[in-house]
Amino acid sequence: MPSDLPAICRERAGLLREFSDAASEYAKVVREMAALVMSGQAVPASAARRTCRTAWERAEKSRLALYRHEVDHNCVNVANVSNISET
Repeated sequence: MPSDLPAICRERAGLLREFSDAASEYAKVVREMAALVMSGQAVPASAARRTCRTAWERAEKSRLALYRHEVDHNCVNVANVSNISET
């Protein structure tokens, strides 16, 4: 039953959302950059590379924040966002 799954704390749920959003944005800008590179558009591709780097840094920062929280807070590994504890 879903109610039997371990709860996760609100902070971990938020960090998971941030990481998911950042990873999705990174994937999107990588696709855009690849399309520009493949079409031979050098100037827009160069700008896209910078955007891609920024998106990667955001994704990595959010991944590390999630990892640190899980280690420091001993959060359970099973995520059930509908069952979030108040801790």
